[in-house]
This record gives sequence, C-alpha cells and structure tokens, in this order.
Amino acid sequence: MAGASVKVAVRVRPFNSREIGKESKCIIQMSGNTTTILNPKQPKENKSFNFDFSYWSHTTVRPDGFGKQGQVKR
Repeated sequence: MAGASVKVAVRVRPFNSREIGKESKCIIQMSGNTTTILNPKQPKENKSFNFDFSYWSHTTVRPDGFGKQGQVKR
C-alpha cells in the first residue's frame, strides 16, 4: 500500500463508577500530542508516547480543552 498513511489518536476517558468508588487517581498527563503514563511508585519510569491526535476527556477539566466525542469521530 504505497503512499498509505495511518493517523493514530488517543483519548483519556472519564473514570467509571468502579474507579470513582475506589478513589482512583488519574496517572495520565497530556501535553499537545504527547501522552505520558505516570508510575506513582517509580516516578523516573514514566513512559511518554506521541500520537497524531490526543483528546482529554477525563472528569477533571483542563484549561486547554476537553475532547468531546464529536471531535474524536473526525
């Protein structure tokens, strides 16, 4: 498939009721198209990944926006 390209998106979803009930903490951070998974036990072992699109849809509101389902469907 010469000339084909794939675009990859990631979205942080809101916590479900089980996660809320367990008082889970969000361990994902997003900055632009970079998504970082935080390791609370080993902070030096955080993992970062780059995506074509990154959407923040977690329950905590961010100043740079909120990824609504309509945006994700593009």
